[in-house]
Amino acid sequence: MSNRTLLVYKIIFGSVIIGGTIFLSFKYLLKGSPFIKVMALGLIIAVIYLVFNFIKKTSKN
Repeated sequence: MSNRTLLVYKIIFGSVIIGGTIFLSFKYLLKGSPFIKVMALGLIIAVIYLVFNFIKKTSKN
């Protein structure tokens, strides 16, 4: 496969991972203690950062 096709697949897979993380942590954002809400937001931010960092690092090669 070409590099462009691999990049598109990585972006699609990354968006599925980010969407799944938001979907699974959404129920904790609506109910629970404030500590759990902050942890859920931290999880979402960490996953988004790690996915973008991985895609950026692998696309430079």
